[in-house]
Amino acid sequence: MKWTSSLAGLVSLFTLVTAQSDSEPFVDADTGITFQSSTNSEGVTYRLALPADASADKPYDVILQVIAPVELGWVGWAWGGVMTYNPLTVVWANGKDVVYTSRQALGYYTPVQYEDAKYTVLKGTGVNETHFKFTALCSGCVSWPDFDGNLATLDGTSQVNFAYAYSTTPVEDPSTGESGFSIHDSVGHWTHDLGAARSDKFSSWVAANSGTNSTLRRRLRVGRYGY
Repeated sequence: MKWTSSLAGLVSLFTLVTAQSDSEPFVDADTGITFQSSTNSEGVTYRLALPADASADKPYDVILQVIAPVELGWVGWAWGGVMTYNPLTVVWANGKDVVYTSRQALGYYTPVQYEDAKYTVLKGTGVNETHFKFTALCSGCVSWPDFDGNLATLDGTSQVNFAYAYSTTPVEDPSTGESGFSIHDSVGHWTHDLGAARSDKFSSWVAANSGTNSTLRRRLRVGRYGY
């Protein structure tokens, strides 16, 4: 499904709309991970944990976490702070499953699959009566080729602007990460403190929260969890 022409000017919209809160430390009870966490006015929470040596000098992995109300059709995270030409993480609930997809928008239509960002789903992922929660290790979320083909990497020592989007309309086929989905209902920005998200416990957090099956999965079902 193509996104309608009302997407015109979306890049400028991303620039003008801001989330209400910046990030702050939060210890997730399910994983024991200390994240930098930001919750926007729509009640969607975005969290990050980084390795201690994360910087702009070389690519690095991150642990990300997204929590959203179950009534939302999908929620998205734009790592470059705009809709186009950067990695997008899009997540939704499918019953008791959490489904994710890695995308990149190349214009004003449904973002295509983006294979350069690889996800390993971690513990702390699931659906309860009110929210769905996605926790994953991502390789390739904070680095991507720029227009000249050079690798751009978010500075892990600084504060950066991310963009969010969500829709109340369900995706076309919620059982698969390859599903199409409709235009967003809301977009915005927030500022995330990457420097404060760094920790020398990063590797141990990944090891402690990795399942026995290390293969990449599009869906994961777990039990109840806390926030």
